[in-house]
Amino acid sequence: MATESTLSPPAPLDLGRMEMEAKETAKKHIANLLQRPEQLERVDQYKRRISRKKASVDTMLKTAVQSQLDGVRTGLNQLQSALQDVYEIKQRLGEVDDAYKSISPLHTKLMDLKKENTRYCQLASAMENLKHIFTAPEIVRKTEELISEGKLLQAHKHLSDLEQSRDDLMFELYKQPQQSPTDNNTLEKYFRDVINLSEQLGKQLWVIIQRTLMSVRREPTLIVTALRIIEREERTDEFYLKRKAQTGFIPPGRPKKWREKCFSILEESICSRIEGNQFEDRSINKMWLVRHLEVTRQLMLEDLKVVKQMLPPIFPPQYNIVKKYVQMYHRALASHFQEMIQQGLEGNEIVTLLQWVGIYNSPELMRHPALDFDTKEYGPLLENSAIDELQNQYLKTMKLNIMEWTKNSLTQDQKDWYKEEHPDADGDGYYSTSLPVIIFQMMEQNLQVAQMIGEDMVKKVIELFTDELSHYAKEYKGAIQSYRDRHLQDRSEPKFYLHYMIANTNNCISFGEYMTQLRKRYFKEELDNKDEFCIRKDRFQTLTDEFNRIGSFGANCILEEVFIDLKNIKCFEELMTKQWQQSSHPVEVICATWNDYSVDFVHLKPVFHTIVVEEGQRKVLQEYLKALLSKKLSFKTYEERKIAAEKICKESEQMGALFHKYTNKTEDMFQVLPMLAEVLRLRDSSMMSLELT
Repeated sequence: MATESTLSPPAPLDLGRMEMEAKETAKKHIANLLQRPEQLERVDQYKRRISRKKASVDTMLKTAVQSQLDGVRTGLNQLQSALQDVYEIKQRLGEVDDAYKSISPLHTKLMDLKKENTRYCQLASAMENLKHIFTAPEIVRKTEELISEGKLLQAHKHLSDLEQSRDDLMFELYKQPQQSPTDNNTLEKYFRDVINLSEQLGKQLWVIIQRTLMSVRREPTLIVTALRIIEREERTDEFYLKRKAQTGFIPPGRPKKWREKCFSILEESICSRIEGNQFEDRSINKMWLVRHLEVTRQLMLEDLKVVKQMLPPIFPPQYNIVKKYVQMYHRALASHFQEMIQQGLEGNEIVTLLQWVGIYNSPELMRHPALDFDTKEYGPLLENSAIDELQNQYLKTMKLNIMEWTKNSLTQDQKDWYKEEHPDADGDGYYSTSLPVIIFQMMEQNLQVAQMIGEDMVKKVIELFTDELSHYAKEYKGAIQSYRDRHLQDRSEPKFYLHYMIANTNNCISFGEYMTQLRKRYFKEELDNKDEFCIRKDRFQTLTDEFNRIGSFGANCILEEVFIDLKNIKCFEELMTKQWQQSSHPVEVICATWNDYSVDFVHLKPVFHTIVVEEGQRKVLQEYLKALLSKKLSFKTYEERKIAAEKICKESEQMGALFHKYTNKTEDMFQVLPMLAEVLRLRDSSMMSLELT
């Protein structure tokens, strides 16, 4: 519907209606202007204003109409001219068509002329290259001399002329409708030395390119000459590639791609330079990789400084030689490291490689103030998977080493337990063996090595240590258990059993303290954020608790030695007997024995010394109470009970004073004995059972 309304002819203008609407509008306008009496005085003024406005509108309308009329007139004139041109073109095309029909037989008549023209072009090309054709052997010989003399630009000029002559002749043959393989073979055979010359010249260029970093400091013109020849060949390659796209013809040996070959030679020289500074292997020197990587770092610094400062003025800008050189070095290093990994690295060699990779993007190498290269766009030197594999391999090797070291250390330490001399004492007089020191030194050395790789590696190594020390703790306890069992079979051997048991008990304190140091040194921030329960349950605290339990076992073995002696003397059996009533021998033996052993107990560290004293006090009291409640002695009279009660109180004070001398605690366990003695003091014996209960 909208299309029909658009295409329908416009409605004729209704002038009468428009005039009536204009009058109505004018009336309203005048009514608005003359609403007050005083406005009648300005009627003339309103008239003049409206007259001027009307005159202005009339002028604008006349101008618009005149402009439209001029445009219509011009358009009509152009249409008339175009119509005449169309008639003329039609007439001329008819004439051309008639002329073409009349000359079509000329194609047949001029065929011979076309063949003659082709033959003429071939002869013209042959004439143009005649000099080179006849003098080709001489030019080849001359070019070889120039190459051997190092006059490469002149040699390349002669080579280019020979190639141009050959290529032009071959192109003319290619254009023939019926190509002759014989002619092509003849030309290729005649110019076969040209390809050899090109290869000879290329070899000279590649020698120069290979020695770029050396030549740029001594004779940079050699590099400039080589690059000029390479760029000429690149332009020639581009020309023949365009011709191939148009005609399908390309000469033999094209494209040469010498620019690509140039970069390939540079990269090969970099690879050779990296591999060439490996002067030895692990069979000759265990530090071979450290030396190799350090020499590589120094060579890279020297080479890249030369590249950044001296190569940009010599190489064309489009080569972007600095960026390209850094990229080639990066690829060569990555390839070299991957090859070393495939061949197999051992122990600290892995650490050396990972440490070197870590400093690659540091001020020690690529971020050196004289270089400041960003290698992120080239990717990592070693993929994360390769780094993880190396780290796992290193941790696996370290685990085996730790197992071997700890086993050997424990074996050697066990031999020391049977020596005919006291164990070593520290500055405070506490006995210990060298075992904790050996283990700690081994751990510290490995942690220092791990720090060279990074913080993540340090944490992995610590986790490995704690796991292995957990297994070691079980072996250590087993060794102490075997030591005790062997001693109990013959208490005269080893001679210094008690002293080495004290030393091993003290060792457990040293192990626990070292675990605490490790936790504070490497995991302080993590542990600060944990609650008390988590800290108690972390692997460090768990291992510390394990060694504390071993230390407690050692303390029990020490106490066991004391009580075996007391039982052998049968002093506990004499308590609450007739002999006891008549003598204070049992308690005096107990005190004397404890005083005797206390001479050795002072070599225990305070934690376990306190445990030994308190546990000894508890066991003595336990044995005394057993004797007291065993009904071994019967009292017939009150006087006998009274004397026994007073003796118990006296011995309680005596034993309490004994143990108080060796502990700082004010609590006296033996205070329970006077309480029991009070029961014996009861006059009414019928009340004793109730009091005892």
